[in-house]
Amino acid sequence: ISESPVVTVHIPPLLRRYTGGFEEITASGDTVLEAIEAVCHEHPAIGPLLIKADGSLAEGISLYLGATCVTELQGLATPLILEELISIC
Repeated sequence: ISESPVVTVHIPPLLRRYTGGFEEITASGDTVLEAIEAVCHEHPAIGPLLIKADGSLAEGISLYLGATCVTELQGLATPLILEELISIC
């Protein structure tokens, strides 16, 4: 049984009120989408602000994996490795 990588998700100041004030949240997932869904599961109020009902990224939201926008990679399907940083912008 393999476990999903654990990553850190950086929450920008304007969205922290939806995560109980947390600046960073630890989440796990095999892809960027799975990690963001884990954050949304833990903090449901932020969910609709990040992911639309059809599973795509909400308007006005950008996600970075390290210093690279995920749209330059494989989008929400970008695979994760251990201890990466996802930033919500």
